[in-house]
This record gives sequence, C-alpha cells and structure tokens, in this order.
Amino acid sequence: MFKKFVLKNPFQLFLTILLPFLVSTVLLLFVQSSLLSRNFENFALKQVYREQLADLQYTSRNVSTLEQTARSVSTTAFFDDIITDLLYSDIDSDDYVKYQIKLQSYKNIYPFLQSIYIYNGEQIYAVPRAQFIYDRTSFDDQGIFPILDDIKNHPSHSIVLRKIPNIMSGIATGAVKDMYVYSYLFFDSQVASGKVNEAIILNISEEWLRQSIHSQNGGGSRIFVTDSTGMLLSADQVHPLLADLSDKPYIQQINASKVQAGNFRMNVEGVDSFITYTSTDAFDWNLVSITPYHDIVKDVERMKQKTYLFVALFIIGSILLTFYFSRRLMVPMSLVIQKYNQLEMEKRGESYDRKQQFLRKIMHSKGPLSADELRRQFLKYDISLDPSTAFLIVLFKIDHFSDFCATYGRGDRSLLKFGIVNIVTELMQQKAAHECLELEEDQVMLLLNVDSLGAPSEQLALVEWMQQIQQHTKQYLRLAVSVTFSEPFETLSQLNFHYLKTLDLSYYRLIYGHESMIFSEHITVRTDDFKSSQEKDDELKDALIQGHFGEAKDALSAMLKDASAYSYSALSSMFIRILLLIRHAIEVLETNHAMKVDFHFNAYLMKLQKMETIEQIMADFSALFDRLAQELEAKKDNKYLKLLDMVNQIVHRELANPALSLDYIADEVDLSPPYLGKLFKKHRLVSVSDFINNVRLAYASQLVATSTDTITDIMDKSGFASRSHFFTQFKKAYGLTPSQYRMNAKQSGYTDKPNIDFPESF
Repeated sequence: MFKKFVLKNPFQLFLTILLPFLVSTVLLLFVQSSLLSRNFENFALKQVYREQLADLQYTSRNVSTLEQTARSVSTTAFFDDIITDLLYSDIDSDDYVKYQIKLQSYKNIYPFLQSIYIYNGEQIYAVPRAQFIYDRTSFDDQGIFPILDDIKNHPSHSIVLRKIPNIMSGIATGAVKDMYVYSYLFFDSQVASGKVNEAIILNISEEWLRQSIHSQNGGGSRIFVTDSTGMLLSADQVHPLLADLSDKPYIQQINASKVQAGNFRMNVEGVDSFITYTSTDAFDWNLVSITPYHDIVKDVERMKQKTYLFVALFIIGSILLTFYFSRRLMVPMSLVIQKYNQLEMEKRGESYDRKQQFLRKIMHSKGPLSADELRRQFLKYDISLDPSTAFLIVLFKIDHFSDFCATYGRGDRSLLKFGIVNIVTELMQQKAAHECLELEEDQVMLLLNVDSLGAPSEQLALVEWMQQIQQHTKQYLRLAVSVTFSEPFETLSQLNFHYLKTLDLSYYRLIYGHESMIFSEHITVRTDDFKSSQEKDDELKDALIQGHFGEAKDALSAMLKDASAYSYSALSSMFIRILLLIRHAIEVLETNHAMKVDFHFNAYLMKLQKMETIEQIMADFSALFDRLAQELEAKKDNKYLKLLDMVNQIVHRELANPALSLDYIADEVDLSPPYLGKLFKKHRLVSVSDFINNVRLAYASQLVATSTDTITDIMDKSGFASRSHFFTQFKKAYGLTPSQYRMNAKQSGYTDKPNIDFPESF
C-alpha cells in the first residue's frame, strides 16, 4: 500500500500544481491561433484565385484573338483570286512561283502560322515545303487527310491539335523530327460521302500558345488547356500533349460545372492542390491552373508553426518549472523509490540466474540425488517441480540458426531466447509444473512433470501445447522452432542421460524438416550396418562426368533416401562420400574440358554441416549441379560457334560448286552429316540445305539486279545445276521471275555494281 502511494504521489502533486493553469492557457492560445489561421488562409485563397483567374482570362483573350485572326485569314484567303485558282482550277506549273509567293506572304504576315495548305480534293499546295504541289499519296503530312474525310467530327472553322513532320528536321541542327500544330480548318463545299472537296488549312504553331501560357505562369502553378472531352491541348510538365485527362476527378468536376469560371480544392496526382478554371469563348476549350495548396498557405503555415512553437516552449517551460518545485518537494521520496526498485530488480535477476545455474548443475550431474535435498533446494530457488513425479524433456531448437546468427548480434540473440522462455512459461503456467532452461545458443529446454510414463505422442493435450508454443514464437518473435520429446523418466538423476539422448534425436530434424515435432517412438532406424551401393556411386559420378545433371540429381536423391533409413551418423558419412564423388567428377570435367570450377571440399563440407534439412542440402547440391551445367554449356557453345563459323565460310567459298551439300561440308569439318545437320539447325534454326539455298538466292538476286550477265551465267555462278529448280526457287523467294526482277530493278534505278558480302547470320 505504501509502495503504491509513494509511486503515485509525485504525479498527483505535479498535476495539482500544473494542470488547471496549463490547460486553460493552452486552450486559449490554440483557439486564438486557429481562428486567425483560418481567416488568413481564406484571405490567401481569395487573393490567389483573383490572380490566377486574371492570368487565365488573359490567355483566354489570346485564344479568342487567335480564333478571330485565323477565321479572318482563312476568309480573306478564300476570296483571294489567286487562292481561288488553287481551290477550283488546274494551274500551270510555270505559275507555281507566283502562287507559292502569295501563300508565303500570308505566312509572313501572321508569325503564329507554321504552315498553310490549300486542298482541292486531289492535290494539296503547301508552304513552306520542299515542293509546292503534292497529291494525296506523296504528301508527307498524311495526318491531315483523315481529318478532311471526317467533316462530321471536324466541321469548318474547327481546330485540331496534331503532330506534323518538321521540314527543318535534318537541315537545322537540333531540329526535332515532328512538331505539334493547331490545324484550323476552313472549307466551303463537301461531297455526299462527307469528305471535303476544297479546304484551307492554317497550321498554327503550338509554341505560340505555350509561350502565351508560360508568360502568365508564375511560382509553382501549372496552367494548361483542355478541350471539352478532357484532351490536353497545351504543353504540361506532368502530362504529354494529347494526353487523355478525362478520367481525372478534377477534369470531370470542371466539365460538369455550369459556371464559366470557378475554383475548388482537390488532391491532384497525390498533391493537395487549389484549382482555378475558366472556359474560352473560342473552340470550347477550358483553361486550368493548378497550384499546390502548400504554396498558397505556406506563409500562414509558417505563422502557425511559430505559434505552436511558442505554445510548446510555454508548455515545456511550465512543465520544467513545475517539475523543479515538485522535485524539491519529492527528493527524499524519490530516493526511497529508486533504491526500492533497484533492489527489487537485482533480486529478481539474481534469483533467475541462480535458478538457471542450479538446474544446469542438476542436468550435468550423473550421480543419485536425494529427494529431500531436492525439495529443499527447489523451495529455496522457487522451483515448481515435484521430485517424486515423473519427468519429461521437451527440447526446442531454433530453425534457420545460421540466418538467425547473421541477422542478430549476441545481445539480441540472448533477448530472443529469453523471449522463447517467456512464451513457454506463459503458455504452460496453468497446465503443468515446469521449468525452462537456456542451454546452447540454439536450444531451450522445457522440463516438466507428467502423470504417466506413456508415449508423449499419445498425449494429445501435450502435443497441442507445444504447437501453440511454435505458433506464438513465430507470431511474436518471428522465429521457427523444432520440438523434440524425450521418453518420460522417473528421477532427476536420469536427467543428463535423457537430455543427451533427446539432443541426438533432435538432429533428425535433418529428415523431418523445420518446425517438426520429433518423438523417439516414431523414429525407426535400421539396425544393420549401412553400406553404400557402389552401383549408385558410379551412377552419380558417371552422370556428372558425362554432363547428365538431371540424372545426377536423381541418383543423389536416391542415395540420400537410402541413407535416411539408417542413423544420423550414417547420413553424415553419406554426405562425405557424396562430396568425394563430386570432387572426383569435377576433376575429370576440368581435365576433359579445360575448365576451372570453383569447388573446395573442406569449405563445402563445413557448409553442409550447418544445414538443417535434407531439402536444404538437396537444393544446395542441385544449385552446384546447375552451375556445373552452365559452365559446361558455355564451353560447348563456344566450340559450336567456331564450328558454325567454319560451315558459313565453306558455304560462301564453295557457293558456285553444284556439289555443295551437307555431306560435302560434313566431310570438310570431319563430322557425320546427321550430327552436323542437327547441330546446325539447333543453333541457326534452319537446315544446312536451306541455308545454302538462301545464300545462293541472295547472291543470284544481286547479280540479276546489278549485272548484265545472262540468267544462265548467273545460275551457274550461284551454283544452281537445274534451270527449272533455279526459276522455281527464285520466284518462290521474291515473287517474280529473274527477268521481271531485273526489269523492276532497272526501273527503280538499282544499277550499281554488285558488292556481295553476306552477313554471317544470313
């Protein structure tokens, strides 16, 4: 009672002095700062809205001016006699210069024009361009024709943002291949199909609108233009031109708005933002400005931070001052509390250590122990076990212990083991008399009293308790543990014997796997002497030497399965025998294939001894075999590439030889024809005969196109012995006879001398 009063009294004294004054003052400061902050924030939002709306309206006026100017230019041009000639008459090529100068004058007057097109249904006149007149097939800007053929979606006086070829590309340094323009459409007639017959197209530079927007864009704001469908029509540092923003919530809200201009606050691309918008009178466009909300209220936030800092300093000062006076009053009582707590902790820690030492002493003792002496010592160390009742050892081993040591330091490992002890003690507290003992680094031993000497596996409640311990250890400590049960025994003098026996049983985790439960009565070990099969040894060794690594894995699995039926020591000796066989096979591979394998027997043996399950060992051996297969395959691939290069050289050298065939080449490289054919097709994905035929046809096609030799001479030079076979293969490959192929080549101007130099991979 006195202890609780002493521990609680300083806090009561502190709250009595500080709380009423501190709470009232802090509430007053927070209410006042919140009201001021809200007023300042509203004022800042109104100011930003007015500025951004003015910027957007200025840009809107520019867009309207652009639309009016484009409408005026197109109308003026339409009534211009020279333009009328281009729209409705066939003009003489001698007059091209006059018409081209006229169109160029229009472009020079209006600097925002990137180019002008005049379309009369069949031909299109364009400036600036390398030529003045084009037909629909030869014009480089093919994107204009689908627009002219779809007047339903692109009526007269409409504007379309699109990408056109840049005529300066390849001429001016740094010029881009394509550029964006706003194409303004004007036409006066149409055909029944919905296509335009005569049209004037003004291509307005996208850069003009971008500069107009950037001149108004200040601070961290983004200003851009969208059409009524949400398509982006101006450059933006976040989205590319013509990006579809219709799925953006802020665009949807703007399109749904009934007012011409407005503002709202919304999260945009993960940033809390203030959005201002207005619609344009021309083209049904929307102008949008997005400003991070933090940029608007940063001054207000700075003021709030200063206020909060002042309040925090006030609170800290008040707390320190009050603690100072409280401490002056409570110094004697604090000293008493401190000494009391220290003594209690030392007593508890010393008691735990003495209990652990005593239990270890009993475990290592091999002589008889007096029941009366044990009861007296159990009472002294507060041990709950009954010496006159039967005992059972449950040994917990931490799984993946190598990873456990690599992840945690010594201090952390001790804490985690102590955590296992606490979990075991907590779960077993109301179930059975027990004690927990920390042993080697990966072991915790549970010693408990049992009612009978029956098999532990038949005690369902006991098995369920251990499963709960495994689950809680994994859930709270993220550790997996395996459980090994001893046979029940009658006296503590047998503790050392049964501990060592249980420790031996725990190594059968190698067979049963992680998080297993191992019962002595479930382990059936063959008593006859284990003898390794020489036949299986030879099978593993021969499979490795011959490069049959799948068979090697099967042989290894069978050997481990046979050894698992014997004792743990038999399995350990099998690992050493397997390593010796693998080392011998690697030495043979290194000699036969002039290769070097990074394999060290002693290091690998130490690595195996740290592995805890056969699955881990088998996986590690499989990884070793896979690495050997890769290194061996790399050696073979290099050898095959050299061989294929020889085949390629022979084909090109003997191209004109009609006897060139798979048998001929196989004889040259000293290999059997079936083997060479199979190898070539595996690596080149084509047969040798098809490869020869393709090379001959390629050579013949170049001679047909570039030389004046007769077709018969070309057939002989290419190695074709049959004229009909040559003509059939040539037409199959090129769709034309050799004569037709030569005629087409002459018409296209392909008259250079032959320069036959086929790539190796042809």
